[in-house]
Amino acid sequence: MKVLNVFFSVTGNTKKIALQIEKTIRAQGHEVDTIEVTKNTDKDDLDFLDYDFVFVGTGVYIWLPPQEMINLWKNLQKKYVKSGDIKSYAPRIVNKKAVTYCTFAGPHTGINEATAVPKFLGQILDHLGFEVVTEWFFEGQFNSNDSFYTQFNTRGRMGDITGRPNEDDLRRVDSMVSGILKV
Repeated sequence: MKVLNVFFSVTGNTKKIALQIEKTIRAQGHEVDTIEVTKNTDKDDLDFLDYDFVFVGTGVYIWLPPQEMINLWKNLQKKYVKSGDIKSYAPRIVNKKAVTYCTFAGPHTGINEATAVPKFLGQILDHLGFEVVTEWFFEGQFNSNDSFYTQFNTRGRMGDITGRPNEDDLRRVDSMVSGILKV
């Protein structure tokens, strides 16, 4: 199976998850291309349709994906509409599957601060005909030198998230990826 693993990470939390996804995919014997999105990533650098399975992840910033991902997704949508790959009725393509995920801190309202992001990420894949099999959410600490933000690591609604994603989270990622590749 040919797998694409796309992610954007500002503070390193999402990168930890993405690299574990890549490691697990390789250990399962599948081919994987991992692409870290930057502000300079061009829409032509990505062609989801070349892959059987796609993982896409990012952090959550004020309840949304970062602007770099929003801009890239808008450009990808235009590209796929222009090429005719996005059809008005969004038919499913057999054996094209995807997982979307995010890392989040959720100090105020927990996971509710993150729920829109995997849905946003999945829309382009769903429009292309992929089956978005599931959405994953991973806790991640605030990585900031500003004490105002770092206090959320221990005083937020989710309790102490210092050091997350941690080794237990990465073992969970390994298990989740191993399982979902069998779907």
